[in-house]
Amino acid sequence: MHFRYDPDDWRPAQGHSRLRATTGRLKPNSILVWDRQAYRLMEVRDRDEADWPQNYRDAWIKHGMPDPATWSYRPRVVVVQRDDQPQSKPLHLLCPDSTYWYVLPEHYWVCRTCLELPPCRHVHNEAVMDRAAERMEKEMAIMPGVCHGCREPISSRQKSFTFPGPNLIRPDLGNDSAIFHTRNDCAGSMKAYDERWAAAEEGRRRYFYCEGTKTVHHDGTGECTAPGCLATGNLASWVEHKLWIQHHPRSGPEVQGCWCLAPAAA
Repeated sequence: MHFRYDPDDWRPAQGHSRLRATTGRLKPNSILVWDRQAYRLMEVRDRDEADWPQNYRDAWIKHGMPDPATWSYRPRVVVVQRDDQPQSKPLHLLCPDSTYWYVLPEHYWVCRTCLELPPCRHVHNEAVMDRAAERMEKEMAIMPGVCHGCREPISSRQKSFTFPGPNLIRPDLGNDSAIFHTRNDCAGSMKAYDERWAAAEEGRRRYFYCEGTKTVHHDGTGECTAPGCLATGNLASWVEHKLWIQHHPRSGPEVQGCWCLAPAAA
């Protein structure tokens, strides 16, 4: 339950909130959702660093071994108990600190047939299938040379970007056929495809995202900490960076450069 919207993800149909365990608002006795059931929160505690599972330890090393006390992915133990079975054995759930939980009010409803929180499993699955059929119908209407984002033809005077390799939306169109307008209205679709395109092959880097830190100086120049940063050429402004720093002049408007460039200018 991470904070990332996907229309196909299950979420309670009734009123709810979504909180992290470390916000201070997720209090003991809150009603959480786990596996489409209501659970009463008993306790939230940290997992001792010496007792971290191997997958968390590997992720910690991969992220550069940050301070465990503030690392957003550190494991947390969430102790819950079935709300309708107060004598049941508590569950000890291990999850990243960044996990968001659905929180229900004291008065909530369940399906009388399956005893799940609405939408029931079969209702949710049918809705997912209906959306998939609708997406497929729209995707099959894409013709060669048409923007895969807005579904409009791309003229010779319009700027665009074509992803190399197989088309992940319309494989029948052949290689090097996934094309998008490079304009604001199509940016969301293009970057969503970029993420999907990178995930399709092990080790493949996204075109429009960089793991480095981008520093932009007051004189318009800049650099990135990542070697081989793709933010170059006409599409440089489209590349998002994990971190972005904007430098400002040290004093009044007569100072044209950044404080960090002043020694070099001198």
